[in-house]
Amino acid sequence: MATGGGITVAPEMGDRTAEIRRGILEWLRDGSDSRFAEPYLPLQLARAIDARLVDVWEALWGLLGEGLIFLDPAGQQTAGSWDNWRWRLSDVGKEVVKSGSWHPRDPERFLARMHERAPGLEAAALGYLEEALRAFNARCYLASSVMLGVAAEHVFERLAHAFVAAQPDDGAKLKRQLDDGTSQYRRFGEFRKRLEPIRSTLPDGLADAITLDAVADLLRVTRNAAGHPTGQQVDAETAYTHLVMAAMLLAKMTELAQHFESAAAARVDGMV
Repeated sequence: MATGGGITVAPEMGDRTAEIRRGILEWLRDGSDSRFAEPYLPLQLARAIDARLVDVWEALWGLLGEGLIFLDPAGQQTAGSWDNWRWRLSDVGKEVVKSGSWHPRDPERFLARMHERAPGLEAAALGYLEEALRAFNARCYLASSVMLGVAAEHVFERLAHAFVAAQPDDGAKLKRQLDDGTSQYRRFGEFRKRLEPIRSTLPDGLADAITLDAVADLLRVTRNAAGHPTGQQVDAETAYTHLVMAAMLLAKMTELAQHFESAAAARVDGMV
């Protein structure tokens, strides 16, 4: 951990780029020297967080391209005065810094938080989530929501198979649906029906009605509706909501899958 210019920066997931980006945003939030030229913000921040100067420059221009920061001439229009232009947070950048870890406009931090919240999330699902974030930041909102649907399907497949292994008698119909190509939305309906009698025995908050309704809606909207050629459009606010909602739902489904996987393993051990 390094401290400087009124900020404290901690690495996330060993990702140096994420650390530098976060350092820039917090530096600008805290009102530290934000002058454009190398001796000012770039060099001072590089020293504060022990980063290469070239990496700081790269992160600055990346954040500029994403619309999180901008260059303010600050009234200095004469030749050579660009040294004293100021890096500033845009309105979106201010929102990102203020909101914490789950803002889709800060994808590295978002993914780091996801890894922290659900370390058991499979790499494939995390990859789909990353694609959804990249699409969102490229303003491809329909593509972002479709990729979230794919991530939700992937995690639900794991959950459904874990349930069948742990509850082979109750899960017989669900197993047939998993084998015969039934839609994910219908499979989830069957899973939910089979879950209801044992819901009180499950870990708190993983199978409550609100969570299950939200998962069903995520599958329906982002995959069954948006994922087919219906002409349906997704706006920025809807895509944002899908991303924030999906993060917690993917984490909860992963934890529930792990619960059933443990139960299935215990069942096998008991039969040996």
